[in-house]
Amino acid sequence: TTTQYLIGPSLNRNLSSVCICFGTDVQMMFTKSLLLAISLLTLGGVSSLISNGLGRKARPSERALSLRVHEHREDMGSSIGFSRRVWVSMIGAFATIPALTTLPALAAEFTPGGTLVDRDVGVNVGNSEASPSRKFDNSNVLFYQDYFFKFGTAAPWLEPDSTSFPTTMPFTRVQQRYDALKKYQSRIMDGLARIKALDGTSDIADPTAQDVYFLRPMGLLANSMLASENTGATNELFLARWYINEIYLLINDARTASNPLEAARFTRSAQRSANSYLTMMNRVITSKVGDKFEYI
Repeated sequence: TTTQYLIGPSLNRNLSSVCICFGTDVQMMFTKSLLLAISLLTLGGVSSLISNGLGRKARPSERALSLRVHEHREDMGSSIGFSRRVWVSMIGAFATIPALTTLPALAAEFTPGGTLVDRDVGVNVGNSEASPSRKFDNSNVLFYQDYFFKFGTAAPWLEPDSTSFPTTMPFTRVQQRYDALKKYQSRIMDGLARIKALDGTSDIADPTAQDVYFLRPMGLLANSMLASENTGATNELFLARWYINEIYLLINDARTASNPLEAARFTRSAQRSANSYLTMMNRVITSKVGDKFEYI
């Protein structure tokens, strides 16, 4: 409030801009320098006014006040060098205020998982064919902690049998992978057959009503294939979950599409997402684990 009264609304807005761009600490530095300048000017003016007496002889009380003013100025810094340093620092600080107000704030975004990153985030950043219906807080997906939750972007589709992304796969025990594949493979294959049959023209079963595409068994298989007690949840597991979530969202997008062409586009993306998931699973299904999945 004192600063607003002394410096006026215009410069106060500049200081507020400094606060927005660089934080309150920098604003306080400028404010203190400004108040120091006002104090020096005020004390200098009072001293000069009293000493000169406006053309008349100063009274004893005025001479005493002038002496106290000079003593106060000496307490603030008696040397000429100190005064010059103060004035130079204040002039430099004031000169930078207009420039600072024109600088844009640093670009920073939060991922749904709360990570602050210096790049763009969004449900379609990185893959324009990703589902547009995904909520930014990941509240409308099957598996909350997925690739988008951690990185805030979409992943690319994977070509069948490609190994370029991700570059490596986490190690899990052969017995663990064997047991999981034996438990979930038949149900996953039934779900894949239904996904393959989607063409955007026939009736599409609602994936949000019941798990007719067996997407949850896909997630359980990924848990055993891509994570263990030693590794915990891995980035590769998050990626596999993202593909499953995309199948879920894209099928529902196709079901609620406004026209057949749009529905067909969503179903093709869902099938590409399914093949991307299968690509990851087949990389860790060795001859000792079992038979690889067929792509759709």
